[in-house]
Amino acid sequence: MKKHIASVNGNDLVYEECGESSRRVIILLHGFCGSSHYWHKVCPLLSDKYRIIMPQLRGHGGSYAPDGDYSIEAMADDIYKLMVKLELDKVVMFGHSLGGYVALAFAEKYKERLLGLGLIHSTALPDTEETKEKRRHDIDDISANGINSYVEKLVPKLFTESKKQNMQEDIQHIVHIGLHMNQEGAIGALQAMMNRPDRSHVLAEADYPILLVAGAEDDVISPLDSFTITCKGVADSTFGYPHILENTFEDVSHMSLVEVPNQLSRVIANYLKIVYEKAELRA
Repeated sequence: MKKHIASVNGNDLVYEECGESSRRVIILLHGFCGSSHYWHKVCPLLSDKYRIIMPQLRGHGGSYAPDGDYSIEAMADDIYKLMVKLELDKVVMFGHSLGGYVALAFAEKYKERLLGLGLIHSTALPDTEETKEKRRHDIDDISANGINSYVEKLVPKLFTESKKQNMQEDIQHIVHIGLHMNQEGAIGALQAMMNRPDRSHVLAEADYPILLVAGAEDDVISPLDSFTITCKGVADSTFGYPHILENTFEDVSHMSLVEVPNQLSRVIANYLKIVYEKAELRA
């Protein structure tokens, strides 16, 4: 994998890349307190057919940590400007958790730049009042005790309880990634997630295939939240939308890209076939 730094509005945005530059492009966005390293087990399984771009969101990894805007929309604008800089026209974008929120904001504003959209352990729904209260508690925790203590408590909760003993090396690797998180960036991202709107309409109105992936044991974003949208203020199942494909991994929590990367890669690869077959039929 090749690591690069791109200047976006005069600030450094780090991204990794694998696969040949002449191939179709997919963009993989990581989750909260993560980095492009979250996708390292998936990337090699897809790079034989695709050029893969893995940005590090503002405040995460080695990317810049501004004093001001950490909104989901601002993060989506970063990705758009990176695409412009790399002269990328249309891509398929996948977002894990926070990355899914960013991908949805991107799809809302730059719909013409997408051939497909995948949400991995994410949701189009806004935070509930209970979740907002938890995020406020997390902000207070980080402010009082620092990012290291917070990450060490957070990461083990992202993995399936029955697998933790056998996945200690992976868990510690994810902890290590989180320890490089900028503290103000973490607080900004929490506020951004708390303030994001309902983007159900992005999924409902898409004219391209959508992939939704959930973990049956996910205590962060449940399958119910992944597969629910609102229509005129009423909850509705995504099952009724023929362009939306659903996949649930049994005995998996919030980190299928680490827990079951082979299975996730197969699901993504099958979805990509559908996306590009549809694009070719349109052409």
